[in-house]
Amino acid sequence: MVLRSPPTGHPFTSALAGRYSVGTVPDPGQLTTYLGTAPGVGKTYAMLTEARRRAASGARVVIGWLQPQERPDTVAQISDLEMIAPIDVTYRGRQFAELDTQAILAAHPDVVVVDELAHSWPDRSRSRWMDVADLLAAGVDTLGSLNVANLVSARDYVARVTGAGAVESVPDELVRAGQVVLVDMPADALRARLTSGRVFSVDQVGGALSEYFRVANLEALSALGRAWMEDNIEAAGDALLADRGLAPLSPRSVVMAGVSDSPWGEPVIIRAARMACDDDADLLVVHARVHDGTGRPHPEVLDYYRQLTEGLGGSFVEAEGDTAARVLADEAAERSVSAVVVARHRSTFSEVFRGSVARRLRRLSPDLPVVEVRQQATLSNPGE
Repeated sequence: MVLRSPPTGHPFTSALAGRYSVGTVPDPGQLTTYLGTAPGVGKTYAMLTEARRRAASGARVVIGWLQPQERPDTVAQISDLEMIAPIDVTYRGRQFAELDTQAILAAHPDVVVVDELAHSWPDRSRSRWMDVADLLAAGVDTLGSLNVANLVSARDYVARVTGAGAVESVPDELVRAGQVVLVDMPADALRARLTSGRVFSVDQVGGALSEYFRVANLEALSALGRAWMEDNIEAAGDALLADRGLAPLSPRSVVMAGVSDSPWGEPVIIRAARMACDDDADLLVVHARVHDGTGRPHPEVLDYYRQLTEGLGGSFVEAEGDTAARVLADEAAERSVSAVVVARHRSTFSEVFRGSVARRLRRLSPDLPVVEVRQQATLSNPGE
């Protein structure tokens, strides 16, 4: 296992996805991520080993979510650790079990175990990493797990190399904000585990060995994992594709969020960040400054939006124009923007007679998808 220590003062620690509020996260919890190079290398086992160690040291440790597994070694690690029952979610007439964040917070644990950080709710309205960010914001230390293939920066490289297709992903910034433990295993040893039925059922082993778990693929996954730990994923991934005679990755698209210095921008940024994560796109937040002499600036709100954006791995820019819609249309035209997210305000005199930002933006850029987020002020007393 390779250990990566968390950086100090990382922006994500003060821009945790979920219920944000300026100045209300003085001491967030620490995330320790067990990053597996491939399924079956033992990341969940290693995570539970650390959970048991902390429990033995006197910490109150609970299991918030553990992916159902029939691996004897992993099951033995659960032992007497307290488990928080999942919440039932109904989607299209079916019941799904999901992480119950509120029940975990009500239990007041010191440490919570959350497996499979990349998982999304059935309606894709929320990802498990967002729930974990809420737990961190509440000061709860979290032990989490995911595979290299689930990192936004590595996802497309893994999909191209293995031919398995892209999977759900987690922002790199969330993982890098905490401690990371890379869990790896030699290709031959992992294939032996597969053959013994300790990872998949016997009827699944043959296909797994001949496809995803080929030696060349496992060696590539190990190389990508080490490269990510060294902040060298793009160079390593590009070299890997070239060595295999595979076409380079296409330029990433951009999901853009348009904000003013009002308190409505936070949910807009969150929605855009989730869309960027789902689409493996870059996040761009544009502060549309209208030079019509109206309103008064709130620099502390913009500073918070900038910090939030950077914490989510995005870029924050400011641009001026005659109207917010024109600013956003011009920015979108200069970049590979795949969608724009803006706030949907209640009807105002201005919007009734001149049209909303979204409506005007659709007229200016008719081929550009525009997503509206309902007005929801989450910043208190902006400008004070």
